[in-house]
Amino acid sequence: MSRTKVKQNLIDASFGNILEQVFYRADGRTITTSAGNITVPNITAGTNITSTTLVDFPGSNIDYLPPTGTTLVACEINFYAGMADHSGHVDNYKAPTVLFNVDGTDVTSSRRTWLEQDVWDVDYTNHLVMQITGGSDNLAAEEMGTWTTAKTIKLRAAAYAANYGYKANMAYHYQGAALNIVIPPVIKITAYS
Repeated sequence: MSRTKVKQNLIDASFGNILEQVFYRADGRTITTSAGNITVPNITAGTNITSTTLVDFPGSNIDYLPPTGTTLVACEINFYAGMADHSGHVDNYKAPTVLFNVDGTDVTSSRRTWLEQDVWDVDYTNHLVMQITGGSDNLAAEEMGTWTTAKTIKLRAAAYAANYGYKANMAYHYQGAALNIVIPPVIKITAYS
C-alpha cells in the first residue's frame, strides 16, 4: 500500500468525510458556505498589540454555521506579527499570545504564546478543533453539544508583557526595506461528518 493511501485512510478514520471547506484571506471578499454568503473582514492596516489584556485579533472573526451532519469543525488561522511601534519596547523581542474564542467563550485548550528574540517579522498559525458531541457545551475544552445557528469564531490576542508587543497583520520588512506592508490573516475552516 502506498504511503499516500495510508495517510488518507488515517485522515478518513480520524475525522470522517469533509462536508465543507472554506479558505480565504481577510480582504473583504465574499465567500460562499453551505449556509449562504459571508463577507469577511477587510484588513487594510496593522494594529499594535502591546497590552496584556486580550483583544479581538483584527480580521480573524467569522460567523459560521457548519452543514447538517457535521461532528467536527477544524479552524486554522495563519496570521502575521511584525515589530510593534511603541516606546519602551525591548529591542528585537516580541511575544504574541493568542487563543480561540467561540460564541463569546475563550477556548483554553487553544492557548499559545511564542517568544521571539531577534526576529522582526514572523507568521504564526493556531488551531481550533471543535467536536460536536450531541451532549452539553464545554466550549473551553472544544466541545459543543449542537451547532444549529451561526457562531462567531475568532482569535483573541495580547502581548505576553507590555514591552513584548507586536504589530498584528503587518510586516516591517520586505525586499530589503522597512515598508510596513499589510498581511491580512488567512482562515481555513473544515467541517467533517
